[in-house]
Amino acid sequence: MKKPRLKESLKAFVEAAQIPEDFVKGNVLVSVEGQERVVIENFKGISSYTDQEIKLITRQRKVCVTGKKLRIVNYTKEEIEISGRIDKLEYL
Repeated sequence: MKKPRLKESLKAFVEAAQIPEDFVKGNVLVSVEGQERVVIENFKGISSYTDQEIKLITRQRKVCVTGKKLRIVNYTKEEIEISGRIDKLEYL
C-alpha cells in the first residue's frame, strides 16, 4: 500500500478541520467599509506607518493604504484594522 502524499494529507486535514482555504494559501483578505475603515487579514507585518500611508508586508507582496488621518485601530497576529479617510488601497 502506498503512503498518502503530504499534499493530499494536508488537504484532508484542512477540510476536516474546516480551515478556510484562503488562510492556508496565505491569501490576503481585505474588507472595506465605505471610505472610513479597512480590515486586512493574513499579513506578516508593518513596513511603514504614517497618518497618510500604511504599508503592510504579506507573503506575496506589499499592501499600501493611503489617505488622511490614518490610524491603526486594532492589530493582532491575524489582522489589522485601519481607520481614517481611505483614498487608495494598492498592491505593490
